[in-house]
Amino acid sequence: MNMSQDGDERNRRNASFANIHASKSYQPMANPDDPLVQRPPRGPKGPLPGPNYIGLPGRTAIVQGQVFLVAVILIAQLWLITDALYELLSGHASTVGWLALVSLTGFVLALVITFWPRRRIEES
Repeated sequence: MNMSQDGDERNRRNASFANIHASKSYQPMANPDDPLVQRPPRGPKGPLPGPNYIGLPGRTAIVQGQVFLVAVILIAQLWLITDALYELLSGHASTVGWLALVSLTGFVLALVITFWPRRRIEES
């Protein structure tokens, strides 16, 4: 294929692409199986917040507190695993079980911190 044929083919593709987009009936879809998107309800000053969060004072503070507490628990768990590996490699395997129990407790606490306030907010 020579250079002029490449150019002709490219022009033909661009023309058909332009014709498709010029028609009013064509709407591009990323995934045809996706449900139709509905606009959020609008108030006098613009879109309203999501469901169950209208006028909820302190929501940002609650989320920031959750993130901070889970980050502290994560750092503590990293320290615990480091200490457990040190104890295991040093031959003091008797304390590894206790360290694993404390780490599991931290994991459960992080799950409670993450999911419990969301459930209470959705109930109200």
